[in-house]
Amino acid sequence: MANRRLLGMAFAFSAAMSVLALTTSFYMLQVYDRVLTSRSTDTLFLLTVIAVGALAVFGWLDSLRLRLMQRVAMRTAETLGERVLRAMVATTAITGGTAIRNGLRDLETVKNFIGSPAVNVVMDAPFMIVFFAVLLALHWVMLAIVVVGGAILIVLAYLGQKLTNATLIQSIDAQTRTHAFAEDGLRNADVLEGMGMSQTFVERWHGQWIGSMRSSTVSADRDSKLTSTSRTVRLLIQIALLGAGALLILDLQATGGIMIAASIIGARALAPIESGVATYKSFLAARLAWNRLEEILNGAPKRDEGMALPAPTGKLSAVRVGYANPQTRKPILNGLSFDLAAGESLGVIGPSASGKSTLVRLLVGAWPCTAGNVRLDGADIYTWPRVELSHYVGYLPQDVELFAGTIRENIARMNQGDPELVVRAAKRAGAHDMILQLPKGYDTDIGGRGMRLSGGQAQRIGIARALYGDPKLVVLDEPNSNLDSMGEEALLYAINGLKKDGVTVIIVAHRPSILAGVDKILALKADGSLETYGPRAEVFKQFTRPLPPATAAQAAQAGQPQAAQPAPPPQQPHTGKVVPLPVSPPDHGSKS
Repeated sequence: MANRRLLGMAFAFSAAMSVLALTTSFYMLQVYDRVLTSRSTDTLFLLTVIAVGALAVFGWLDSLRLRLMQRVAMRTAETLGERVLRAMVATTAITGGTAIRNGLRDLETVKNFIGSPAVNVVMDAPFMIVFFAVLLALHWVMLAIVVVGGAILIVLAYLGQKLTNATLIQSIDAQTRTHAFAEDGLRNADVLEGMGMSQTFVERWHGQWIGSMRSSTVSADRDSKLTSTSRTVRLLIQIALLGAGALLILDLQATGGIMIAASIIGARALAPIESGVATYKSFLAARLAWNRLEEILNGAPKRDEGMALPAPTGKLSAVRVGYANPQTRKPILNGLSFDLAAGESLGVIGPSASGKSTLVRLLVGAWPCTAGNVRLDGADIYTWPRVELSHYVGYLPQDVELFAGTIRENIARMNQGDPELVVRAAKRAGAHDMILQLPKGYDTDIGGRGMRLSGGQAQRIGIARALYGDPKLVVLDEPNSNLDSMGEEALLYAINGLKKDGVTVIIVAHRPSILAGVDKILALKADGSLETYGPRAEVFKQFTRPLPPATAAQAAQAGQPQAAQPAPPPQQPHTGKVVPLPVSPPDHGSKS
């Protein structure tokens, strides 16, 4: 509503400016037909004062209109900014894609176009009728010349659009992909430098960039031809107006003032068309950006969030849960069902790419189930209001990502946070002493993506972030992947503390040592279906086999711990080793 009011005022200013734009034409008309014939300096002085005043008002209104449109642009960006970023986060969490990542850049393109003088062309176009009416009042021949000339300019603009649209869109898309490729490289700069890939990366980027520049050059060449032709046609129209005016003067149907005024008014009437041709590239870029924004907003996953619910106890149930890749529709998880009482702990194991990480994303409500549902205290966790749920759920993803800011802000989930709760979470994660060793302790600025921390330090802070506040459900995806022996010991201590506090804990692990204290184990098959689920001892018993004495001795020499076996029957001494079969070596690159 506020934008409508501002746009209405801007259009009113445009209407007034269209009338005031006639000042120069009428001034010339009166000077030629009155001042020069009467030789009156008083008339000239009065006309000059009126013209200067009218042009001053014109300039003032033009400035106001531009300022109004800048505010419309800012309000548009303010209204859409949070929605666009929220939609980008929700969509990128599931599908990713460079087009989604450029959403804020597209919003900036739209904002800049609305606040630029180019948008004035659109606002001035309806008031061309004012100039046509004045030309008709001067002489119908003048109007006919301008109408025919305007039609020619419109045809040229249409042909130019057909010629340049494809290459211009291709150029814009190529530039978008080139920027995204460069950003990906900068995010993985350590890999590029560490593996000697920098030069190859730069060369590949340069090839893409040159390709986008070539497309842009082809489009610019065609656009320059169109612009030059349009400018030439407009000058020819002015010559036609002056020539026609001269003929009318010779035929005693017009005066010199009419001839000059008609030339000026004709040029002013055709200005929106010529300006539209000149600014067509920016208009097309803004239109494409707006279309992409609509795709982001309309295509983002929709959450039917209901009212705020009471704090959960941590009871979790999965009912025939399934998930398929939204792009390929290939099933990742198939019909998983299990229940956890409040305070129980679950270990998730299985081969790489079996869907373990996908499962935990469904369990915390980050992704929607494509079949079945996950319920926390009986409520669908995906539709639970996210702001409320954040107080009760802690989550450590497989790839720990920290944000630019202080350690305190990262642990407190991008808030200043209660210092007591921040320290408590760090102590529970075994990270308190490590944080105190940093230059400014909890106020240490870790920089973008935590690049000033080691992998183990970042993982400890990520665990502390998951434990912040009073969570009732904590889900940890490979929490010991970057931890040393001391860090893993601290993690085991934290998990035991959570169990004592009655927190439901779910752990995905490749190394079985971290699962020593869990209550239940869920094993996945390679196709994402359930292989087995039950108490830890029973599940591990299914996946263990005794080794012959020679093999057990070799394992002992290699420093591998041997699990205790039941006492063998008399006279048949036998020692063996329990080997959990479904646990595969760590694969930190897996996103399944």
